[in-house]
Amino acid sequence: MTRWLLWTLAGLLVGLLVHLTTIIAMPRLSGQTGFQRAAAIAPLGRFVALPADRTPLPLPDPAIVTGFCRYDLSEGPAHIHVPLNAGFLSVSFYTAEGLNFYTLTDRAAANGALDMTLFTLAQLAEIRAKQGPDLPGALRLQAPVPTGLILVRALIPEPTQQAEVERALVPATCR
Repeated sequence: MTRWLLWTLAGLLVGLLVHLTTIIAMPRLSGQTGFQRAAAIAPLGRFVALPADRTPLPLPDPAIVTGFCRYDLSEGPAHIHVPLNAGFLSVSFYTAEGLNFYTLTDRAAANGALDMTLFTLAQLAEIRAKQGPDLPGALRLQAPVPTGLILVRALIPEPTQQAEVERALVPATCR
């Protein structure tokens, strides 16, 4: 009886060790990160819409149109302009490693669009020294690293409005 119990306990410990090792090692062993896959789809500084029926994302929500833009702040700040549509809209900022560092929704919009500028710490300090503190109409964000992704998600209120929501994301800019 004790021999059976020892073998069972040993099997559970080996299974737990293999499971934990796999979970910890998989991100380091994977061939491409999301940032690298995005680089194959779109150039730097340009929004690309990924409709739910034609997206490389796994298990996409059919009621969401996703758009993304890769940015690199080494040449200067990135100015982001996202026009609003009739439904819910969110803008999320990610590092190249996938860390989400800022998110805002359509409720933060002024004049029918979300306008913001993304800076590195040094760039933000320089602009604040020249122009003073932040102004209500100029949203300034600090990125923890110079490269990353900006992800826009727009809700499709009705299935017949999918093309309209996709067209609404076309004028979005990221320069």
